[in-house]
Amino acid sequence: MFNRCCSLRSSIDYKLIHNPKPIILSNNMDKIIKRLLWYVPNIDSYQSEKNELISEKLYDDFSFTYIINKMNMVIDRDVKWIEPKIMFDDKDWEYYENNICKNCQKILITRQKNLSKTNDLLRCLRNSIAHGQFTIVDDYIICFNSCNNGVKKAVIKIKPLLLLNALDSLTAPKSKELLLAYAFEKVGYSVIKEPVSPASNFRFDLFLEKNDKQYAVEIKDYRGQSYLHLNHLERFLFNSKGAFPEVERVLIIDTSRVTKEIRAREKEITNFRIIDINQVKELLKEDPIDILAI
Repeated sequence: MFNRCCSLRSSIDYKLIHNPKPIILSNNMDKIIKRLLWYVPNIDSYQSEKNELISEKLYDDFSFTYIINKMNMVIDRDVKWIEPKIMFDDKDWEYYENNICKNCQKILITRQKNLSKTNDLLRCLRNSIAHGQFTIVDDYIICFNSCNNGVKKAVIKIKPLLLLNALDSLTAPKSKELLLAYAFEKVGYSVIKEPVSPASNFRFDLFLEKNDKQYAVEIKDYRGQSYLHLNHLERFLFNSKGAFPEVERVLIIDTSRVTKEIRAREKEITNFRIIDINQVKELLKEDPIDILAI
């Protein structure tokens, strides 16, 4: 359940009107504001680059939960989504005006259904900065986002450096592997990234171990009209069995890209299974579920 504040409230007064003008920022905060305004992924800026982990609905819950966790926040407690047809609560808005707590971060946003949650957050931050509805309090940014007609859309009170650090890890090479490694570590697995087999040069994305059980995990990304075909699977099975013969092999994929023929073949193979990419979000919940133990 969303809480407006934490149990360790430490209040500080602030004014949204900048004084002096322009606002005085530290060198570090100046760079942070510029990044939020122009350079973070998938925003309406010529300088912004696209990133599928942030924009694609397939990864939406997974990526947003990862970001919130890396910011030391808890979704149910610290994030409040308001449905598009529901009015933003004036009491929520007023609670964060002129005075905030320095011991917790909070995000309250009216959803745009066509955007991922992370895109929605970045959009609201950028709009608030572009329209001057923000200020800096120590290492926090406090943002208010409203329309020209006065309709309230968002209040965001976060440590922006933590957000940018989380985004950086999502835009780095091998970011999907990083996300999955983080997710499995949360439920007690020891993780080796891109292990090389002693018997061959074949590499898996992840090697997992827990309770004396070992798993070799491969992540496949098929999009558009592409499907996992039987010859692709057989090649993977041949290479992986030679590389790690006694280890259970796990293929993580969007299972809408998996045909009935592949599912039938899966049942014939020992020490092998296919897991839907959407199941991975179960690993990132506040009470995570070990999807390999199901």
